[in-house]
Amino acid sequence: MGKKSRKTSSSKNLSNSDRKNPAVLGSVVTTVAQYLKLADEEKLPLERYFSRHRHSVSSCDGDGAFNLISLFVLNPRLMLPGTPERSVITTVCMRVHDNIRSTMILPNDAFQNGMLQKLPLVEDIGPGKTMDEYYDAFVQNIQNSTGTGFRKAPYAHCKKLVNDCLLRMKTKKKVLVGKEERTVVRLFGLESEEHFHQQQIQLPRPAPAPDVDTLWLVLNRPEHYFFHVSSDLHDLFGFECGEVVIDHEYFERSLDYILEDEYRQERLPAMLNHAANWHMLEGSEEEVASWLLWERQPMVLHPVGHPDTVDAMRNSIILQLMINKFFNGQTGELLMHTFPAMNLYGSGITNFLFYTRHLSITGRLPPAFIVKASVAEGVDGASISDSGNTSAENVEGNVSTNLERTMRKLTIRKTSCAVCGATRSPTGTRLLVCSRCESVAYCCAEHQKIHWKSGGHKQQCTLDLLG
Repeated sequence: MGKKSRKTSSSKNLSNSDRKNPAVLGSVVTTVAQYLKLADEEKLPLERYFSRHRHSVSSCDGDGAFNLISLFVLNPRLMLPGTPERSVITTVCMRVHDNIRSTMILPNDAFQNGMLQKLPLVEDIGPGKTMDEYYDAFVQNIQNSTGTGFRKAPYAHCKKLVNDCLLRMKTKKKVLVGKEERTVVRLFGLESEEHFHQQQIQLPRPAPAPDVDTLWLVLNRPEHYFFHVSSDLHDLFGFECGEVVIDHEYFERSLDYILEDEYRQERLPAMLNHAANWHMLEGSEEEVASWLLWERQPMVLHPVGHPDTVDAMRNSIILQLMINKFFNGQTGELLMHTFPAMNLYGSGITNFLFYTRHLSITGRLPPAFIVKASVAEGVDGASISDSGNTSAENVEGNVSTNLERTMRKLTIRKTSCAVCGATRSPTGTRLLVCSRCESVAYCCAEHQKIHWKSGGHKQQCTLDLLG
C-alpha cells in the first residue's frame, strides 16, 4: 500500500524548454534584472522594488530535492505611468545537500494568455484571476503533481535556503547556468522590512519520539510520501516498490549499498534537517521537528565517511524504516478511499490513512518488517529519560503494554490530524476535535470532511460513542 512508485518527484521540474514564448520571458527576466540592479545600487529593502511577495517551501523527496515557489509583484511606481501591473512567479528546485537543480520565471502574461496549458504538471485555471489566485493554484498543482507538501515561509528563511545552497555549490565547484537562473537566485539576496519576512526558523531542542510506531506514521504523512530510498534500492536490485518481501539479506544489502557512498551519507542528515525546518513553518510543529532532530544528532557528530558516522546511520531507525517502505510489508488490504483529483499528494493521504488504520487495528508495524534499531539514544548529555518511553516495538514479538495508551494519547488520535498527521492547524492553533465522539482531531475543516466522508470516521464515530 502506498509504494506503487519509486520516483522521487520533487525533481519533476518545469524546464525553460517547455515555455513557448521566449520574447515575453526574455522581457520579464530583463525587467526583473533591472529592478535587482537598482536594489544593488541603492541598498534599499526588497519592498521598495517588489511591492508584494509570497513564498512557499515544499518538503523534500528521497533524492533530497525540494521546491521554493515565490510570487513577486513589481513596484508600479518604478514603471512608466499607465504600465499595467507586472508580476512573476518563480521556482527554485534545490537539493538539501547539493546544488540548485533548476529555476523558472513565469510572468503574469503566462497565466492570463493560457501559456500554462503548454507546461507539464501545471493545470491552467483560466484567465481573469488575480495573481494571488494563480499563485495559490500553481502551488496546489505542484503539490499534487510532486507528492510533497508546501507551507508558507518568510523571505528570510527562503534567503537562507538559497544562500546555503550557493555555499554548497561553491564548495563543490558548481556554477549557475544562464541569465534566468542567476536572476532568480539574486531575488533572494535582498533584505525585507516586513516583520513576518524577517523571521528566521527557530528549531526546537531535540527530543526522542515516544516509540518507533510514532516515527513510522510521521514518515507516512502525505508530505513525506516520497521520503524514502526507493530510487537507490531500485538501482541496486532492479525491481519496483512493493514487488518483493524483505528478508535479512535484502535488509543488509540495502544498508551496505546506501552507506557505501558518501553522497548518500551526506543526504540523509540533510533531509532530516530540512524536514525539521519544514515542520516549523506555518503551523510550527515543534514536537515532530524535535523527533527528527533527535534522530539526526548521532549522524553529525563526525565527518561524512567516518566509521562512527556510518555506524550511526546503519543503526538509525529512520533509515531502516525508509528501507522497509520499499518492500512489500504484507499488510493485506483495507478498503480505502482514493483522491484522484489530488494526484500524488492524494496518494499520500490515502497512504497515511491506510497505515494509521492498520496500526490502529493490529497494534503493530506491518508484519513483513525488519527493524533492528530503536529510537536513538541521546548525545552530548541529552537523556532519553527526559521524554518518557522511547523503546522500539519488537515487530516479531508481542507489542509493548503501553502501545494502546501511546496510540490514543500521542500519535493517532487527538494529538494529530487524522488525515495528514499535522499536530497544529495551518495557522498554528490547536487542532479541531470531533464534537460528537471527541476521539479524533483535524488540522482544518476540509480534512474533517474528508475523514467523515471517505476515511471511515462516519462509521467509527458511532462505535466510539458506544464504546
